[in-house]
Amino acid sequence: MQNRKKYIIVCSKNKAKNEAVKKVVEKYFKEFEIKSLETNSGISETPIGDEEGITGCHNRIKDAISQEEKYDLYISMEGILTQTSYGTFICGWTVIYNNVENEYYYGCSAKVKIPNFIIDKMSKSQRLSDVVATYIGNTGDEISNLGTNGMLTNGAYTRTDEFVDSITCAISSKFKKINNKEY
Repeated sequence: MQNRKKYIIVCSKNKAKNEAVKKVVEKYFKEFEIKSLETNSGISETPIGDEEGITGCHNRIKDAISQEEKYDLYISMEGILTQTSYGTFICGWTVIYNNVENEYYYGCSAKVKIPNFIIDKMSKSQRLSDVVATYIGNTGDEISNLGTNGMLTNGAYTRTDEFVDSITCAISSKFKKINNKEY
């Protein structure tokens, strides 16, 4: 574990994203302080494709730095859709900016297939979770707690799980930990 206290900005006030950050960073740092900021991604409500998702993460980091410039790590996450010939999938991207070393780290989560009938009802101005909730019948609390992933998987793989995966992939590219030893 890293010994020096890390000061971390989460580029969102979203509950699932903040829970995911806490779950991951406590495995890597003995001491840390997290501050959440509302930031602007500058992309569509439901981004499509890796490029748009990563761009949104970078935009959120720039916005966060303009608000608070003296933190060690800035962690930004975007849920995106990816389209393939096999269907449309939801996943999450994380970009971490290390302000101390001027480096970026990237990670992506596992993907969950979205039923075609839901994709057919989507428009760029809508949040996917709102469309899913309409057809699956979830409440606002369930959407907040489970996210689209959790609604589609009946709680087996939630929005928090999605971002734990993507944050872990991003952070572990810099802060290596094997058998509880730093490398």
